[in-house]
Amino acid sequence: MRVRLLPLERCEVCVGAGFIQGIFHRMACAGCNGGGFVKQDGTALDYPQLVEQLRLRLAMSGAERKRLQQVLERAGLKPVEGAASGYQGNNKKGAGGAHFTGD
Repeated sequence: MRVRLLPLERCEVCVGAGFIQGIFHRMACAGCNGGGFVKQDGTALDYPQLVEQLRLRLAMSGAERKRLQQVLERAGLKPVEGAASGYQGNNKKGAGGAHFTGD
């Protein structure tokens, strides 16, 4: 069974956040069932359909990220490394050659 991508819009009740702030705590938005998206007619998706649609969009964004990364690499550009790069791998600066981050 092939799942098709439905056109979705941002929920106007929670402004796409998926929750609303109550007086004492956060609550899942009833307008979108906590997903942040609604159908074009403004109705909420049921949970299995919501999970399906969000999974499809996540897969599409991951594929797009990989494609853009390959384009950058072919152009000779490397991705920008941030603070997290120091936490990857083993820098052998700890006791007995263990990984040390200085935290």
